[in-house]
Amino acid sequence: MIVDITCKTDRFNLSVVGSDFINDCCFGEDFSRWLVVALSEAGVDAEVICMEDFGWANRAEYQGISYLMCVAGNSEEDSGRLNYGEWHVMLERDRTLMQKILGKNKTTPQDPIVGKVMDVLQAAGFVDVEVEL
Repeated sequence: MIVDITCKTDRFNLSVVGSDFINDCCFGEDFSRWLVVALSEAGVDAEVICMEDFGWANRAEYQGISYLMCVAGNSEEDSGRLNYGEWHVMLERDRTLMQKILGKNKTTPQDPIVGKVMDVLQAAGFVDVEVEL
């Protein structure tokens, strides 16, 4: 299971497609770099990995559990606020093949890292911070 935390802000690029983008929706490098630093300051070991076709992939480890942490953004297309939009922080625990087959060790909204991510986003003033179910 992937836990999707959503929030809204205009702090990061959602309007200028980079020349290095795989496609037109690969926003999130600046958000990923900020999030990794903010989480690191909050006690989460995190790093930026790479661009993906939907946004950016990152790694995070908290309380001995490793996660794939991806970010993607969608502009609200407000001509007065070009970078305002909804961001997704998607968290998925690293699991062994056997855990996947048996349906064990799934990510849940109760995972401690979920609260950490939400706290960091709220402390930064992002709005509508929610866990999507």
